[in-house]
Amino acid sequence: MEVSASILLERILHDALDQLSTDVHLQVTDGNLHVQFRSSGQLVPFLSLPGHGESLIRRVKALSRMDVSESRIPQDGSFRYESETRVCDVRVASVPTVSGESVVMRLLPLTPPDISFETLGMSAVQSLCVKRMLRQPYGLILTVGPTGAGKTTTMYAMMTQLARWGRRVLSIEDPVESRLPDCQQMEVRERFGVTFDSGLKALLRQDPDVLMIGEVRDATTAHVALRAAISGHLVLTTAHAFDMVGAISRFVEFGIERTVLTDVLKGVIVQHLESKPCTACGGVGCDGCKGSGFERDLAPVFAVHEIDDNLSGLLASSAPIGQIRSQVSAVTLP
Repeated sequence: MEVSASILLERILHDALDQLSTDVHLQVTDGNLHVQFRSSGQLVPFLSLPGHGESLIRRVKALSRMDVSESRIPQDGSFRYESETRVCDVRVASVPTVSGESVVMRLLPLTPPDISFETLGMSAVQSLCVKRMLRQPYGLILTVGPTGAGKTTTMYAMMTQLARWGRRVLSIEDPVESRLPDCQQMEVRERFGVTFDSGLKALLRQDPDVLMIGEVRDATTAHVALRAAISGHLVLTTAHAFDMVGAISRFVEFGIERTVLTDVLKGVIVQHLESKPCTACGGVGCDGCKGSGFERDLAPVFAVHEIDDNLSGLLASSAPIGQIRSQVSAVTLP
């Protein structure tokens, strides 16, 4: 059974990487296995097998140096998957549920993606605007959007561009999803005391030009990031928000004054994923799209805001949120 589990895991990981999936979900229900892939932000069923669940979970736990005999508490681990053509770090998290164990494997390919702003889905005007923002010697650039929208990939595209220009780019991430050439990337390891806050403070002593913070999660990190931006560094980070005004509100919740934030804010990139009509049937429904009328993959949609004096003044004002949102939408780049 262990050999069977090894072969099954090999097939799952191989197919997941072929489909450019970011996560593999394993759910055991009454001993049966259900596998889903997350691709383009959507969960897609891959396979269901009777009686294979527990053996596959044991195999994953063994590779991840987790306690194979323990299924009553959450566990975390990792392993490296290698085939003839691929190398991938796999981060594993398991939790017990009422129906059986649930395991999520985050796939982190070691080969950096060939990414540019245009291939991400930005227009030519948006791409030029982002490059203009990145030319700033210091300040803050935010990338915002819902979970799974591709914010980290956008950040990696910016880091890659900055490194090509000869800037010293350092990052603190949780986790490092892809290793970028000419960028120094540090990973959060809370069990060893390495948090976003402590890691950021350490990176500031490494003579950086650019700091990438995977996510501002608390007030302490928000204040350190702002101080770095004010003191002559270009800071890139993300926030979970649906628009630029929502991102500003997140920092205000962390105790950052609007006027201080808008003084250093150079730009905000807002992104989300949208369904696109099926190319085979034009959206009327066919076998290829299973009658939905839409492609399986979601298309990225961007809004790029370069902060000028007028926009900075508007964001720093005491105007109602609704009024600010309506005025901001009027200056969004197509």
